[in-house]
Amino acid sequence: MIHYVSGTVEKDMIGLIICSHGSVSRGLAEAVSMVYGSCSNLAYLGLEESDDIESWGNELADLTRIFPKGCIVLVDLFGGTPCNQFLAKTASDSSSKTCAVAGVNLGMVLEALEYRETNELEELAVILTESGRNAVVNISEKWNNRRG
Repeated sequence: MIHYVSGTVEKDMIGLIICSHGSVSRGLAEAVSMVYGSCSNLAYLGLEESDDIESWGNELADLTRIFPKGCIVLVDLFGGTPCNQFLAKTASDSSSKTCAVAGVNLGMVLEALEYRETNELEELAVILTESGRNAVVNISEKWNNRRG
């Protein structure tokens, strides 16, 4: 289980938790630090093959509780174990202040950092879902259309 919380935990800021299979979440967090440096209220949790899934889910639930204003959980794959553990451990908790978005990518994380201070949790989830959709681009098609 890879688990890391970057920077400090600020009570008036929405938290971001990147969850993935393997080290994808760690790689995204490291890429974010290349762009932004150390970020408050940013955590990641990677599911390793040797992890106990139940314990991993409990760790995720614990992580969501460290952010007083709530958090966005960005998972790699809808229907994958990190997503399913979020649903099992956190989504059913009525006291939990969390939203989750699947299909995490670097652009989505960077937008989350940019917009989390000016939007509420649910609004941020909508923005990030749209951001994820817009980040998928057929570059070859765009290039060929540009060249005529």
